[in-house]
Amino acid sequence: MRLLALLLLFPATACVTVPKARVAMLLPPSVWPRDTAIHWYDIEGDTEAELRAQLDARGPEDTLGQRHDAYTAWHVTWRFPFSQSDEGCTTGPVTTDVHINVTLPRWRAPVDESDPLVKRWRRYLDALKEHESGHRETGFRAATDISDTLPGLPPKPTCEEAEEAANAAAREVLERHRTRDTDYDAQTRHGETQGALFP
Repeated sequence: MRLLALLLLFPATACVTVPKARVAMLLPPSVWPRDTAIHWYDIEGDTEAELRAQLDARGPEDTLGQRHDAYTAWHVTWRFPFSQSDEGCTTGPVTTDVHINVTLPRWRAPVDESDPLVKRWRRYLDALKEHESGHRETGFRAATDISDTLPGLPPKPTCEEAEEAANAAAREVLERHRTRDTDYDAQTRHGETQGALFP
């Protein structure tokens, strides 16, 4: 009976397979400035086709509801004191704050760095970072333009009118830079010309 029991156990242990060790494929924190918040969405798969399907299904949506492999949202706020003179009311020095949120894919890939799919994914993720960095810079350019534009506005009879004019001018600056963001995506085909194309 003991011999029979051992023979029955042997096939069960022989069929055990050890799954590949995996690690989350992330960009090192050092590639992003501290003012940038990175958000990850998880994808799974063992082939290019499976990963592409996951990117298409889980990628972040833009303001129009279209999905992308990655997405950067920037938000600029501004504040200023008022300066009253005989000529009227103007804004004083402008202070701006920029908030950046970048959403990127995170794949738990095999640990083997020599795996061709792992190498391809690393190149793709680096290219995504480069493309999204361009959107990030647009947010900071918008903040700089607001700081440069508002102090040059002509005086208004009242500080209330000066505030309205300054806020309207700042919103116009934001719209110009949002258009630049759209143009940037069109020129790079959402990063494809920078290598952000998978597979």
